[in-house]
Amino acid sequence: MGVEIDSQELEKEPKDGKNNLFKYGINKIQTGKKTFEVFNINNTINLTPEKIINIFGIFDGHSGNEIAQYLSDNFCNELSKNGNFKIENYEKALNETFINMDKSLRNEDINNILMEYSQKNKLKLKEKLDKLFKDNKDELNEDDLLGINTFMDIINPDNIEDVLISDYMGSSGLIILIDENNTFIANAGNSHFIIINKQLEINNKIIEKQKKLEEQEIKRVKIEKRIKYGKNIKGEKFLYTRGFGDYQLKKNNLNNIDPQEILSEPFIYEVNNKDIKYIIAFNQALYEILINTNDLDNNINNIYKKISQYFIEELKDEQKSISDVISQYFENLIQIYKDNTSDNNIKNNKSLTNNLSCVFIEFFS
Repeated sequence: MGVEIDSQELEKEPKDGKNNLFKYGINKIQTGKKTFEVFNINNTINLTPEKIINIFGIFDGHSGNEIAQYLSDNFCNELSKNGNFKIENYEKALNETFINMDKSLRNEDINNILMEYSQKNKLKLKEKLDKLFKDNKDELNEDDLLGINTFMDIINPDNIEDVLISDYMGSSGLIILIDENNTFIANAGNSHFIIINKQLEINNKIIEKQKKLEEQEIKRVKIEKRIKYGKNIKGEKFLYTRGFGDYQLKKNNLNNIDPQEILSEPFIYEVNNKDIKYIIAFNQALYEILINTNDLDNNINNIYKKISQYFIEELKDEQKSISDVISQYFENLIQIYKDNTSDNNIKNNKSLTNNLSCVFIEFFS
């Protein structure tokens, strides 16, 4: 079995909390990746002394964690300064904050911050790799060594001071904004969310809206060769046309977002809190493992139903914390995947070399 999988420590970051509107649980797990590339946020912004806005989010890094880390550290502060946010025009505020934060990644000062993140990450990584090599030196083969030597070194030119990290790295972003009446979900990238109503049914109107927006994306990029695709663990393509960074694919005209292959502008969904019992948000890696372990093919309705059924059933036991239920879900999926996948396929697949992340919110009746 591959060294990454055998030596995984399954590091987690559980959080639980509640207020007068809802209770929540957040967790993420580090599987085969040697660093966390996915960052969760849960925060509150005081719009007025009496009015508190709740913010949750998932930032899932591409080719490194620097941009995802920066976004998670700074998103709420930038949103709170937005003029439309202050007048409670949340949809426009979210849209502007996504776009403005993406543009800010080109700023020299912010690029220096990203460089500092990168150096700290490399130091942490070196410690892990030293231990990995010491514990597994008899098992490491040439491919493993190549992966170790090149990991997180995609930017290593001679003129490092002239490099913008946002050319080479990126992040998806999903934000959940909740006030006392409504919830707004802004999604740029390939993270997922499910809304379950008071009757414990999935909000299919949201799913249909997601499908229509994806169809519009295909029309927007117009020709297939300009669409950025990823592949799930069955080799099937999924569309990726929204996200932060990745400026090598945003160079048509930086003053006009329309011609770009990838946009930072999010899709935004609004739902009245009275129509929500649960919100489940999770990153693409979790979605991919579900496809593989449940033989449900790439059918979003089946995947969402499977996830919803698990959490609804497990949370009938009110003694369980939500973050523990998420953690157990992760571990069950990983074990099922390993039990049903050959050692060689596990080593060659990237499904377990990604971080898994989930945010679960339960609204009070």
